[in-house]
Amino acid sequence: MHETLVLDTTVSYRDVERTGVLSLPAAFKLLQEAAIRHADQFDVGARAMRTRGESWILSRILVRMERYPAYEEPLRVETWSTGIRSFKGFREFRLHDRQGATILSGSSLWLYVSLRTKAIARVPRELADAFPVGPGAVFCPDLEQLAFAAPAANASTGTAVTLRYADVDGNGHLNNTVYVECVQTALARAGLPAQPRQLRLKYQKEIPATADNVTVRLEPRTDATTFSIEHAGSLCAVGEVA
Repeated sequence: MHETLVLDTTVSYRDVERTGVLSLPAAFKLLQEAAIRHADQFDVGARAMRTRGESWILSRILVRMERYPAYEEPLRVETWSTGIRSFKGFREFRLHDRQGATILSGSSLWLYVSLRTKAIARVPRELADAFPVGPGAVFCPDLEQLAFAAPAANASTGTAVTLRYADVDGNGHLNNTVYVECVQTALARAGLPAQPRQLRLKYQKEIPATADNVTVRLEPRTDATTFSIEHAGSLCAVGEVA
């Protein structure tokens, strides 16, 4: 068990998009896998779902892509915690190429919840104290204070995106990586760049396993595009791509 988890992998064909590079949702899946493996080493990951009925829910994330790696390209994923405070967990991500150059940097904030009550829960003290803080720098120190705004009401009519059985995860709701896939789909259908260099996302309300579709609204601005993801009249996530 280490302060930093390192995951060596290769861009698989199943994870490339039509242009032959790693898809944005697949990049987020790599980050999710690394985070879960690291947390599992200290009994606060996916195994906690079975042993204590508790889990981490991603609250907000900001990722910067320097470039999108190509099919069969070797990658190294690194992740570490920058601290657990009460019910909040802060985690960093880096993605490096064969030469060691950083091609992705990200900061994230997670909330610890009880799956039985669907309420925020304090991380058990003994587990929080045993979870190491990594030595790496924080990419976005002000992530928790960042402002997030939804598109204006008249910005767009919205793009309907159909959900699938496999989009629901072990927490019983739409997996956080699928939100990214929905945004990318809406961008492509609107004729906007579908490979953003930066994405920031705030999750506001879970999308249940019974949902069959969501609506993504976009508002292109001078230097970025604001988006929202909505279901059944509720605002479930907001963010921005640039």
